[in-house]
Amino acid sequence: MRDHANTALAMPRILINACLLFAVMIIAWSPFSGGARLPALLLAIVGAGLLLAKLSALREQRAVRRWTVVFLLLWLPMWLSLLHAFDVKATFAAIAWFSLMYLAGVTLVVLLQQAQVRQLLARWLGWVIALWILDSAIQYLFGVDMLGMPKTSEGRITGMFSDLHQGILMLAVLPLVFYHWQTNYGWLAWAMLLGAGVVVVLSGARGYLYIYMLLLLLGLWRRQPGWKAWLAVLALPLLIAFLASVLNPQLAKYKLHNTQAIAASGQTVFERVNHALSYRLNLWETGLHMWQAEPVTGIGSNNYKRAYAQYASRADDRFVANRTHSHNIYVEWLAETGLVGGLGLVCIIVLCVRWFRQANVLSQHQAWPYALPLMVIYFPINTTQPMLVPWWFPVLLLLACALIASLERSQDDHAT
Repeated sequence: MRDHANTALAMPRILINACLLFAVMIIAWSPFSGGARLPALLLAIVGAGLLLAKLSALREQRAVRRWTVVFLLLWLPMWLSLLHAFDVKATFAAIAWFSLMYLAGVTLVVLLQQAQVRQLLARWLGWVIALWILDSAIQYLFGVDMLGMPKTSEGRITGMFSDLHQGILMLAVLPLVFYHWQTNYGWLAWAMLLGAGVVVVLSGARGYLYIYMLLLLLGLWRRQPGWKAWLAVLALPLLIAFLASVLNPQLAKYKLHNTQAIAASGQTVFERVNHALSYRLNLWETGLHMWQAEPVTGIGSNNYKRAYAQYASRADDRFVANRTHSHNIYVEWLAETGLVGGLGLVCIIVLCVRWFRQANVLSQHQAWPYALPLMVIYFPINTTQPMLVPWWFPVLLLLACALIASLERSQDDHAT
């Protein structure tokens, strides 16, 4: 039945190549106007065409059904969050945008069931990351990158980006690039891993180094190597931190000065931890207040920033005037969609683990480069961007759909 569905869903080569390009552009176009929005929209248009033309064949595909379940476990809590939404129009806008992501996901799930397409995706993304590393090196050496983007006043390396998004985007696809390059280019994969680590640290975002270390630890845990491999890989973050301090002493002094200021101050434990975490405790505490106000369905999707001033409780909270996101997936999702949304997210995690364990060894091996960054991004003790951010969710969508698709054995897998 599944083979018949694959045949029925066969797409013309030109459409496959176009969709593959759109998938790559989710990452590659991120520094530029619109970011991942345009390629995600183009994938959604193709997904709408697939649903209209081949709905019966799509229903027969287990991967498509699995993606539908994942989507509904996120989408339905967003609808329920309308019950007590702080700003109903904002929640409706989030639901409408997120609905398009289902269509984009259908395209990705169908496309990425082909092993050859996944290999091309890894190859193209590898060259994108290599270009970003080269561009960051140019920015470090000459003060501006290839597009004329300068370093920040603190000496942070941002590459083609006007913000610090390069680091998290690079880390999201780094396992996929590393495993592909390790198979095809040998030692260059390790050079890529080291180079990406240095660029991430030179951005000055401590949370990115934490994510980088988690990637290394979980990657080692999966392979279960000998103690020498553990020692070599665990020494990598120390080497990267040393190289970063040598390459950018200005940023290292800036970070050291901030650390010394915290230690020398007469602040309470809460204030010191809050300062060390760039005042994220304020964000999380306010998110807790939102959840306490509407524990079942939340204050409405897309309302964390909008409602922040109303739920903030500290007079010195700097984010009342300069609103930002929560820097934690679970805090913002619980605040906006309540326990219903939280249970839905837990169900998705449980289902993905179950699907991974049920797959054969070859499928697990193929899915691991996508599972690894998702495990790290959704690690509870983390300070990442929340899910429903237009520049960020398409990246999560790409990883999740690739994970689901790679657990299915396509015709070229059987041939291999």
